[in-house]
Amino acid sequence: MLIKKYLKKILPNTERIANDSSLSRVSHYLINPLLWHINRRSVPKGAAIGLFIAFLPLPLQMLLAALLSIVFKANLPIAVVLTWITNPLTFLPINYFIYKVGELFVLNGGYHVVSNFDFEFENKSWGAIISQLSQWVHSAGKPFLVGLPIVAVSASILGYFGVRLMWRLSIYWRIRNRKRKAHRSPS
Repeated sequence: MLIKKYLKKILPNTERIANDSSLSRVSHYLINPLLWHINRRSVPKGAAIGLFIAFLPLPLQMLLAALLSIVFKANLPIAVVLTWITNPLTFLPINYFIYKVGELFVLNGGYHVVSNFDFEFENKSWGAIISQLSQWVHSAGKPFLVGLPIVAVSASILGYFGVRLMWRLSIYWRIRNRKRKAHRSPS
């Protein structure tokens, strides 16, 4: 569990949070040890919250993840850090993926997306450009809005159970290694 030791070293403790003057108005919410402990219950919940919020195109994702961590007593740093999955570099590929997932569900219903968007703006009036862009955004919006909850909830569920599985596997390997060492060492 080298990761656990490293995180314990770099994460703030509740005493430091309680004494931080910049956090004085909210420190009573943040001093709950469950928000900072790295254990098999709080880390998967933090991962689920962070991944769910990461895929929602909202401002203040980190604040929302922190608030949900407080409500659900999940690991706050894990939740906040996982919201960074969506960033300026990953924004377009992630949203394209969300759109394509939604397209799988929407297009089977006979919905047609305007795919021949003309990016050439020369010799067109602003009204024509805005009208065409509006038509494309309107037609593309439905697959995106359908794909958004599917991807966010799926990532959240996969994150929760994936972290729980990794936790169990690390315990299994630790016990297995102890048994091997005990078996090898002369008594």
